Amino acid sequence: MSAFSRGCLLRNQNAFTPRTIHLFFPSKSSKTPRNFSISPFLNAAKKIRPPQTIKKAVLNTKPSLGPTKSIPKATPAISSYQSYATTLAQKLHPTLLYTAPSHTFFMMASYTGASFCFIYAGVFFWTNAVAANEDLAGWVIPALGGVSFLMAGFGTYLVLGPARLIKTIAAVPKHSQALSTVVAKSAAPELQVEVELRKMFPLPFFPARKLYVKPEDIILPEQLAPPPPRVLTATELRAMQIEEDAERQRLLEYEQTHIMSKPFRQMGRGFFNMFKAIGRTWHREGFMRIEVKGAKYKLDVMGGWALDGGKALDRLCRVKGGL
Repeated sequence: MSAFSRGCLLRNQNAFTPRTIHLFFPSKSSKTPRNFSISPFLNAAKKIRPPQTIKKAVLNTKPSLGPTKSIPKATPAISSYQSYATTLAQKLHPTLLYTAPSHTFFMMASYTGASFCFIYAGVFFWTNAVAANEDLAGWVIPALGGVSFLMAGFGTYLVLGPARLIKTIAAVPKHSQALSTVVAKSAAPELQVEVELRKMFPLPFFPARKLYVKPEDIILPEQLAPPPPRVLTATELRAMQIEEDAERQRLLEYEQTHIMSKPFRQMGRGFFNMFKAIGRTWHREGFMRIEVKGAKYKLDVMGGWALDGGKALDRLCRVKGGL
């Protein structure tokens, strides 16, 4: 009995060792069990060299006479930054920055109004100045001649309306196709801006005039995309985008469901654009006068398309307010 009781006690004692208690009844105070790779009983004994031997080994080592590898230094964050012009210059194709809207009605209104003014001035001057009656007073003929010259001045103003109109603006890499790959890697990429003008007279055999200038040669009187009065949050921007998409979808559904009245709507838009173009021929509304290499040109900001809402041109060109 005594042997049996001692055996039971030993078995119970082995069954509730700290490792067995940790496995079945984990507690915060118990230590993490060791695995086989970190057990001190299964690891081989490591030879620890005395400190004197280590010092001798360090002193006996001779410096190598071979070429040493230079350790690359950490480049600052500014060196990895590239300007917007450099990014566009590294591309292999031109980047369109601006496209003007159609100026058909504007040019028709300008030339029609100018023709009327010139014809009226010529007929009026011949009738009232050259072939005038002899019974008229002396001051009447010079006054009527002045009216003729005034009408001719109005015609000149109208006929010069389509002059120096910008059609497209594009960023063209200067050495993207001319140079080879080796030269392009060694030399810094350059960027030039292509400014294509609209033809004043639609002659078929004469190409449009193009100007190739540097980005800093273009001076804007003000920013094309002025900063908003306040910073919008992500929620507000998302709500605005949802509202614009809903409005666009509503207009598309209206066009698809009202097919019979579509020709009348198009005629109404055509007449509206025509009368608007007639007004623009006189007061030049919506045209921004920009400077390209010292000369003045007209940029239509009431329509058309601009990259990133005009911010691309603001970043490339100089703004007169920021000089």
